[in-house]
Amino acid sequence: MKNIVKFMLPLLMLFCLITSCEKDTSIEQEMPTLSTEITEEMIPATSRATTLDNTVIVLSAPSIYNDYYQSVFQDIVDYQVNFVNLASGSNHVIILVDADTKSYYDGRVPASNLLVATIEDIWIRDFSPVIPSLQAKFNYLPDYQTRRTANLIDNSFERWFKQSGLSYGKTSKLILDGGNVVDNGSDRIIVTDRFLYDNPGYTKLAAVKVLKKLTGARQVAIIPEFPGDATGHSDGMLMFSTANKILLHEMPRRLQRRTIKELETAFPGIEIVVVPDYYKDEEWQGFSSACNIFVNSLVTDQYIYMPTFNAGYDAEYLQLVKANTDKTVIPVPAENVCFMGGSVRCLSWQVKGANARRLIELTN
Repeated sequence: MKNIVKFMLPLLMLFCLITSCEKDTSIEQEMPTLSTEITEEMIPATSRATTLDNTVIVLSAPSIYNDYYQSVFQDIVDYQVNFVNLASGSNHVIILVDADTKSYYDGRVPASNLLVATIEDIWIRDFSPVIPSLQAKFNYLPDYQTRRTANLIDNSFERWFKQSGLSYGKTSKLILDGGNVVDNGSDRIIVTDRFLYDNPGYTKLAAVKVLKKLTGARQVAIIPEFPGDATGHSDGMLMFSTANKILLHEMPRRLQRRTIKELETAFPGIEIVVVPDYYKDEEWQGFSSACNIFVNSLVTDQYIYMPTFNAGYDAEYLQLVKANTDKTVIPVPAENVCFMGGSVRCLSWQVKGANARRLIELTN
């Protein structure tokens, strides 16, 4: 779903050459013992929720210096500004933006929604920690990126993360994009078998065991990846609408049967609802479009931010998702970004607990 970054600041290039890109092997570092609740007093009045949700949502702005996004720069900015406004009654949203790009957001969103940071890509889901309450960080080294580009992106995030006083709950050298981890918010996660391809030393059984250990999940499903998807991500295939219900994007019959079998085996008693396939088959810069992939929704404790695409199916899907969840569903127009290969979930990082509190402190 993602890009190959073409612009690299000379200073960052030099840093990457002289700095080791390796991470500690499977370090299991516990989060500091701090209060995990976000109180209403911590969040600016403009961002307080009617029903407070403890998830902070983080977006990464495109840089004015990044040539790759130059033609779509304003579309991405407009999408992110609109997202902040849509979420203002539900979750606190923070946009990470470099100092020279910040003026494109100033006056359009409150200052409490902006945090100056230099992050080298917009698809923050993939290189940020997974599991909002744990923040487990895996190695970002996908085969659809060059090692140099992946390290540039990952190192920019790692430097900012550590300099900001944030902490990982677990870290691992295993390769796994955040877009390939779909969780139910409590005890279940889903990845595709791209994880086995990226980490060839692991059998399926061993992979399930190590993923349980690193994510705190009680149950793990490893489903077949969708053919032709360069990223191999699970979040373009399905979503949890409740802790025990999955919305599965309709797919070719044989693949669908294999996927459902794996899900039902891994999650006894799971309810699976197959939702219609209205996928718009296009490519941009070598990546498949995410347009009309409604399951690429961002799911928090109380809300579902569902992408809409202005293609004639939005109302149908909105009613379908509402009928299959007890959460509030918030439509998010994504038609001007989805063609790049991702939408609402791909463009976000979810944070809870001590890290969420720290992020809010940094914006105040």
